[in-house]
Amino acid sequence: MAGFIYKLQNIVNITPNNNNTDINIARCLLKNVGKIKKKTSLQDISELCYTSPSSISRFCHKMGYSSFNDFKADCLDVQEELDEMILDNKAFKKIDTFTFLNNINASFLAIETDKLEKSIDKLCDMIYEAQRVFIFATHIPGDLASILQRALLTASKNVEFYPQKEHQMELVKQIRPNDLCIFISLEGTLLMEKAITIPAIISLANIVLITQNSQIKFSQQFSDTIVLGSHDDESLGKYKLLFFIDCLINRYYNKYVI
Repeated sequence: MAGFIYKLQNIVNITPNNNNTDINIARCLLKNVGKIKKKTSLQDISELCYTSPSSISRFCHKMGYSSFNDFKADCLDVQEELDEMILDNKAFKKIDTFTFLNNINASFLAIETDKLEKSIDKLCDMIYEAQRVFIFATHIPGDLASILQRALLTASKNVEFYPQKEHQMELVKQIRPNDLCIFISLEGTLLMEKAITIPAIISLANIVLITQNSQIKFSQQFSDTIVLGSHDDESLGKYKLLFFIDCLINRYYNKYVI
């Protein structure tokens, strides 16, 4: 899954030092994650990474896993993420660059800018007034959510975001009425994770949904729903989401930081 790759990516990006055991393990896993199967053992991975089983075990714990099996489960889930990316890219295989740019432009033109500006202002106020901000998102929206988190953390706002669903299921248990939850789901699939959605709804905290799908089943249960234009393909929706996050960060800084 995206969170697993993201963790490994953060480790290898620390330094180009080749003498760090954890960095070498992370690099090896990124290169060979497709070779890890259900029957792969701790010994197999240690041999793959040219290190000892104890080093792999320590590495798993440093990444936040309670057991090797939990670690391996996320290794196996990477294939699901790869399959999604392959499908996305196959869909655009025969579309030329000019057509793709026109599609992106059309998706932006469908956004009601006046309404969006009011939504951004309101969300800025909600973020500022909240004691804590929790962000829930996965895959590409999760990658973009980390940009928002970093910008708000830099502005000394308490924001928590964890890319992996199991960690989000733990995080949602901590929500209090004076917190703010931001759900980012372009299609609404994240909301089908009832172990995340229902505890958030009954927490009495303000909950904001950012999506491009105005027909989401649970949207009426949220404090506010921000719809990013028309319901486009998710590969187009990510550009609208990045635009929205950039605008949100800019407005927040101008209202409360600068």
